Amino acid sequence: MKVLLLPVNIASDISHKVRLLEAIGVEARGFSISDSPIQSASNVKIFSLNKGSRITSRLRRYKIFAEIRQLIAWADVLHWIADAGVFARGWNKNFLHRINKPGVVQWIGSDIRVPALDMAINPYYQTAFTDGYEYKDESRERSAANQVFFAKLGFYPLEFVGMGHYINRELFPKRFRTWQSIVLSDHVPHYPELARQKPLIVHSPSAPVAKGTKYILQAVERLKSKYDFDFTLVQGLPRAQAIKLMSECDVYVDQLILGAHGYAAVEAMAFGKPVVCYINPVIGKDYPADLPIVNANPDNIAEKLERLICDAAWRHEIGLKSRQYAEKYHDDQQIARDLVQIYQEVINLHRQRGK
Repeated sequence: MKVLLLPVNIASDISHKVRLLEAIGVEARGFSISDSPIQSASNVKIFSLNKGSRITSRLRRYKIFAEIRQLIAWADVLHWIADAGVFARGWNKNFLHRINKPGVVQWIGSDIRVPALDMAINPYYQTAFTDGYEYKDESRERSAANQVFFAKLGFYPLEFVGMGHYINRELFPKRFRTWQSIVLSDHVPHYPELARQKPLIVHSPSAPVAKGTKYILQAVERLKSKYDFDFTLVQGLPRAQAIKLMSECDVYVDQLILGAHGYAAVEAMAFGKPVVCYINPVIGKDYPADLPIVNANPDNIAEKLERLICDAAWRHEIGLKSRQYAEKYHDDQQIARDLVQIYQEVINLHRQRGK
């Protein structure tokens, strides 16, 4: 089986999945149309489309698209990560329809988020959306266009917890549940020390408004007058440095707005850290009952951080449960095996449709 992952290496996900699939004997390749120092990409082909003069850029694009076309033709199954619009335009959009490959699509958030749906169940999202929210292109229309595009390709959704309520059940009566994948062996647990009197809290927002960073900073400022602890705001650092800080912290704060956890929370749990994150009660019903995340929101973040600062035993206990949870639900080898089964089923369904 030959698997191609494309077209954006969000949260290093293409890089991770290529590693995981190759580790169990699957021939896998990946490419991304963008690069970032905060991602791992050593095993991902990077195609940058925005360099050079106008003429040079045009020639580069022809060469890039020719190589991409070869990669897509090579694959038995495509695994698409993120928005269709970042890549599926013009020539390559038509090519994807013509080549008629089996595939899965893994949406990760703003690509299919519908603001009206979240506003109905999440007051914090509603406030953030009118207060400088970074993902202003989220809309019902964008979500629908994304889903229609992949439905026409015959792809099947890979659904994370927290994404299911956006997916059109009529377009996609069959979906596959999956989990965020990291490389567990890269995350040696460092549990919060019971004897540490001055804990370190880390927050690394990719989008400060969407993550609720201002509420975290306000809580930290308020608590600093009462307790002795360190706080580090991680922004713009290379991935290796950001991961090192995460591995050294005693508490990791993910986000307080969106209502579901992302990849960073999984990495922090794999390091054995207590994770603070807002889990919307409606979405939270879909998570396993043993999710160890400390559920916090803009209204109670100071209270939740205060207990974590004061209670080393609680930090340690949650850290142990966090690593156990990561091993149970985000085991990279198991996720890779599950993906292979999904790919094979999708290939078989594609063949049946062609008869």
